[in-house]
Amino acid sequence: MEYDNNENTWRRSSSPKIQGSSCSSLPHRPTTTAVIVLGLAVLSCLMGYCVLSETLPYESKTLRLVVIFFRHGARTPVSSYKSDPYKNYQWPNGLGSLTNTGKLQMYELGSKYRSYYANFIPEEYHDKDVYIRSSDKSRCMMSAYTFLAGLYPPTERQMWHPELAWQPIPVHSLPREIDNIVAGTKSCKLWKRMYDEILAEKDSDPKFVELFDYLSKHTNQSLRSVVDVDYLYSTLQTEQEAGLKLPEWTRNVFPNKMREPFMLSLALMSYNESMHRFKAGPLLGDLRQNLQEAVNHINMDRALYIYSGHDVNIVAFMRALGFTQLMEPEYGASVVVELHEEVEQDTFYIKLFYRNNTKVEVPMELKIPRCEEPCTYKRFEHLIETLIPTDWEAECQN
Repeated sequence: MEYDNNENTWRRSSSPKIQGSSCSSLPHRPTTTAVIVLGLAVLSCLMGYCVLSETLPYESKTLRLVVIFFRHGARTPVSSYKSDPYKNYQWPNGLGSLTNTGKLQMYELGSKYRSYYANFIPEEYHDKDVYIRSSDKSRCMMSAYTFLAGLYPPTERQMWHPELAWQPIPVHSLPREIDNIVAGTKSCKLWKRMYDEILAEKDSDPKFVELFDYLSKHTNQSLRSVVDVDYLYSTLQTEQEAGLKLPEWTRNVFPNKMREPFMLSLALMSYNESMHRFKAGPLLGDLRQNLQEAVNHINMDRALYIYSGHDVNIVAFMRALGFTQLMEPEYGASVVVELHEEVEQDTFYIKLFYRNNTKVEVPMELKIPRCEEPCTYKRFEHLIETLIPTDWEAECQN
């Protein structure tokens, strides 16, 4: 969990980088040998093209709208623990801030989507084409800006400084105390009661007792909740990524034994359908409006919506769509919703894609639970309709 205050995971190994094939010049040899070598070289180039074609621009005559929701890039820890040897460590820009690695991750992700959607997203940035919303957290705002730097490098006409291949693009956000769309941090009384009840139930599970005891002993503080494990897991993870040597006691529990309670903590924020309405419902309402406008040919210039948030927001969105597996969205993990139109059949349908990190070259298409393939827009709209509150404040009993 990121708000500052076993293997059943979606973690997926990164796709290997594909090296470009090269057809080198041939040495002087007898004619027959040269022909054979030339044939093999041509075959090698053709095979290389077949492999590389998987990452060439996405071709689709039916694509009408793209919605991308991603987690921010790599950050520094948001908290420490009593026995932490690095509790006085001077993190650049302070706790919870985007690192240089995180900036690069998001720039690369933007570049990947630029290449992937090169035949759909206009090369030049225009305000009418794209709308970007972000959590108000600095790391999310900065992730959005660096993502956009990779997605919309200025064309020659848009260059405003000869030594700066970057252009300003607006990112919109709400203060965290009123944001129930992207970060989902706006207070909701009914959700809080549901969350506290389910959290207490999970914290009392006997299978976590041994882990809680072990962590409490070695951190010199009381850790009796999966949320405590969540924060500690994230701290150890970020310290390790920064090249810091973790204490020896962590070897017995990190990351494997701590991963399940960590992922469970993320899932508890949107554990059941009632909680989906509060944590993902407003975002789904935003998505529904965007899709409706495209289907009804309103705001036809708008081709892309982008949301920059946290891992808990990715998890809440996926759980609301029916994915019940525990997830560990890595830095830069992204979900993509595509709207397609079959003109001849007068039908719109939805496709869903997922990348678990910024190294994945081609997004993985997912089958949307409870929506038969092809998942028509009407069926998808019906699927999310029941999760969108008509009056969020009233339902929250605020």
